[in-house]
Amino acid sequence: MAPLRFEFVPAQKQSTLGGLPAREALAQRFDLWVKLRTLPGLDPWVRTTQGYNPELIVGQWLYALGSGGGGLADAERLNDEPLAHPLARVEHFADQTQLGEWLRKQTDASIAAVWGFIREFVQWVIGPGAPRFKPISCGPVLT
Repeated sequence: MAPLRFEFVPAQKQSTLGGLPAREALAQRFDLWVKLRTLPGLDPWVRTTQGYNPELIVGQWLYALGSGGGGLADAERLNDEPLAHPLARVEHFADQTQLGEWLRKQTDASIAAVWGFIREFVQWVIGPGAPRFKPISCGPVLT
């Protein structure tokens, strides 16, 4: 097997989304986008042929929050990140107004469905069929 060769070059633009491909791969492995489509009540729009679907909005939140973002403006800034567009398979992400409107239209039932979905994801990650990662020893455990 040929050895790996790394080359370090100066970057013209740094991105906080460097780990985004790994997060997208995990989401696809879990079948996240298909499962989100089936969550009841997550799509509050009356006219579902216009606007952004729930899996794109949730994905936009996951991309933004997982990259250090903390609010609507950070989620909208994904429009300035060229890496995010091909991974999400969109030309444009929702703006702050659209994101805020979507959040305000969520109901107790849709929020409960999301929490159940989060529990399902966590169980998948730590469950018997989950990918195994070797623990890293950081020194003695103090008790």
